[in-house]
Amino acid sequence: MDASRLRRWVQDKRAVEARERAESRSAAASSPDAIPQALALVALYGRLHGWPPSEDDVTRREDAQMYERWHRLRIAFLAR
Repeated sequence: MDASRLRRWVQDKRAVEARERAESRSAAASSPDAIPQALALVALYGRLHGWPPSEDDVTRREDAQMYERWHRLRIAFLAR
């Protein structure tokens, strides 16, 4: 990747973060508005990437590790 493109990407990312901070401070959603907004984000994700989200190897591995740890804790708890 070309250094100027990378710099531009970083600048854009920082600008977006600053805009998001400003928006979150000035226009906090009320509780009744928050759920429709969250559902709209889920719908947008579905339109952009398809639904349900595809699993990746990292997610699968993390889920398996979590289940194994939970299973060990449960067995230890039930053995008491």
